[in-house]
Amino acid sequence: MLSKKTTSQQSTNKTGIPRTSRKKKAESSFDLPSFQDEIRLHAYYNYLARMKNNFPGDEMGDWLDAEKNLSRKAITH
Repeated sequence: MLSKKTTSQQSTNKTGIPRTSRKKKAESSFDLPSFQDEIRLHAYYNYLARMKNNFPGDEMGDWLDAEKNLSRKAITH
């Protein structure tokens, strides 16, 4: 009579090493529209700070600075 495998038994591969459950690939939870909204908000704050302190600059500089800061923040976390 053949015995059935139970969930508590581990199967082995051809080398005799027990298999462990397959690890899922690290799924990226990157959401582009949400990231763009964050950039937009930070760019607005950069604009407000620039106007308050009477610094030279433009909208593109505010956007690029916000994008750079948020990208750096995302990489370090």
